[in-house]
Amino acid sequence: MVKYKELELIYSSFMCDKNCPYCTAKITKWPIRQDCLEKLEEKLALLKKENVRFKYFIISGNGEPSLNSYESLKIIKDAVNKVNIFDEKRLQSSGNIFYEDDKFNLLKDDFMIEITRCYFDSKKDMEVLGYKRDYIKTSNFNKANNIRLNYVMLQNKSFDEYLEEIKMFIDRYPNIKTVSLKTLNLNTFDGNINNPYSKWILNNGLTKKDSDKIIEYMSNNAKFKCKDEKFFDRYEWIYKNIPITFYVKKLDYGYSNIVYYGGELVDYHLQPIKLKKEEL
Repeated sequence: MVKYKELELIYSSFMCDKNCPYCTAKITKWPIRQDCLEKLEEKLALLKKENVRFKYFIISGNGEPSLNSYESLKIIKDAVNKVNIFDEKRLQSSGNIFYEDDKFNLLKDDFMIEITRCYFDSKKDMEVLGYKRDYIKTSNFNKANNIRLNYVMLQNKSFDEYLEEIKMFIDRYPNIKTVSLKTLNLNTFDGNINNPYSKWILNNGLTKKDSDKIIEYMSNNAKFKCKDEKFFDRYEWIYKNIPITFYVKKLDYGYSNIVYYGGELVDYHLQPIKLKKEEL
C-alpha cells in the first residue's frame, strides 16, 4: 500500500466572506477552471485500484467551500464515502458553514470542520481576518462535535501568550478535538515576495524559519507525545487529552499530497501526479 498525507479538493471559485491579509489563494493565483466534480468518484476509484490511501481528505478552496452549492457538496460527500480511502475527512471553513443549515447538517457527521483563527478574542480575530459575523456564537457551532482549530501564529505575541490562548480555546469549547499550530507560507507557488499578502506575512507572521523555536518552547512547556517522520515531521503535545499538533514542513511544500483541481489529480504546481510506487 502507498500512503499519502492528504488528498485536497480545491474549489476553483474565489468566493469568500473573509479578507485574510495573508490569503494563500491570492498568493498562488491558480487559474479558474470548471470544478468537474462529476469526475471525482472516477479519480478516487483509480487511486483505490492503485492501492493508494490517505491520512486525510480535505475540502478546501480558493475561497470558502460552503459558499458553493449544496448539490456540489453532496457530490463530494457521496464520492468520498463510496470510495473510502481516507482515515479522516475534513472541511476547511471561514465559519460560514455554521450559517448554512442544510450544508452543515449534510457534512457535520462525516467531516471534521476546520476553523482558522489567530486570536481567542473574536473582535480581534474579526479585525485581522476581515469577517463580520462571530460564528462561534451560532447554535450550529455548538452542535458541531468535531472541530479542528488551525491557530495562526503572529509576531505580536509571546510564546506564553500563544499557549495561554490555546488553553483558553480548549477550556471554553469542548467540541475542539484538536489544535494545529500554523506558520504562514510566504509564497507557496514560486517563492517570490512580490505581492502584498506575502509582504504582510513577512512583517506580521511566523514562518517556517521559526519552526525550531516553536518546537523548543512547546516541548519545554507542554507534554510531548510523539514525532511522526512519515508526514512532515509531525510534533504533538497534549493539553487535557487534546492534541496540539505542528507540521514542520521541512521538506518541499506539498510533499506526499495530491490535489484534485479542475477534475484532475495534480501537485501544488498544477502538474500531473506520478503516483509513488514505494510504501511511505
